[in-house]
Amino acid sequence: MVAAKALELEYRYRVNHVVNYMEEHLTDPLTLKEVSEVGAFSPFHFHRVFKAVMGENVHGFIQRIRVEKAIKLLLFHPNRSITDIALDCGLQTPAHFCRVFREHTGLSASECRDRFPLQTIAERFRARLTFEKSTELSRKLAELPIEIRNLAPMNAIYARYRGTINEGKINPDITGLFERVASWLDAREALKKGSLTVGLILDDPFITPDGRHRYDACITTEQRMTPTGDLGIRTIPGGKYAIVRMTDRPDMAKDLLHLVSIERLPLSPYIWDVSRPALEIYFPNSLHHPEGQCEMEFGIPIKLDEAGF
Repeated sequence: MVAAKALELEYRYRVNHVVNYMEEHLTDPLTLKEVSEVGAFSPFHFHRVFKAVMGENVHGFIQRIRVEKAIKLLLFHPNRSITDIALDCGLQTPAHFCRVFREHTGLSASECRDRFPLQTIAERFRARLTFEKSTELSRKLAELPIEIRNLAPMNAIYARYRGTINEGKINPDITGLFERVASWLDAREALKKGSLTVGLILDDPFITPDGRHRYDACITTEQRMTPTGDLGIRTIPGGKYAIVRMTDRPDMAKDLLHLVSIERLPLSPYIWDVSRPALEIYFPNSLHHPEGQCEMEFGIPIKLDEAGF
């Protein structure tokens, strides 16, 4: 039983490593042989292990994250050409891009862009809210402090969650992963006063289907470490972020942050930099807030919209 559990954790670690590689090389062809070698598997064995860990096959996963990246670029980079977006997502020809995009969404890329500009998305989102909640969100959104900040890259130990990130309440599975990473570091005297608790949101929960969201529960460390089990080591990307500081109910925080991205961000000279994940920096002890509130700094990765000038 112990040996089987250890093997399961090792497979999960190796699959996570391969998935990280896939995202870093999304513009490449990414053959089954190539990605299986990254995880030190045979192609046949890797295909079975990947499906057991991820719940979908290798080809389907790669195509899905390519399409989801394309959707995000279509929404948040309205001035980029569809051909350019296709190439950026590893869908090498317009015909291939069109076929794969329509298979996943039922629309062409141009139809998606025309039907769902951010203003329309915001209007439809607010239409689903009660008048009272929409009014409360508008008030809080107007008062919300947003700071443009350059963050340095940070080394971290992480545990990966896969499921549904935010259902309007604190996610106990994600909290448990943070606690597991903290315990692992503490046992090795590597949990320092300056260590940060950082969540990396690898999939946009408003684009990726529920149940398939990926989230890395990270704790930063300056020490060189060799993780065990399914824990991994990664670099939290540095760069420019729009930092939103908030303390609020989880359901309100989720909706406020969504409105920041679809209402506030388009009014700025910045656009979402989809090459980096959004992040959450939690305040000390905030994962166990006495009133069950989110207390954090949320970072949207941004860059100047040079095409918009």
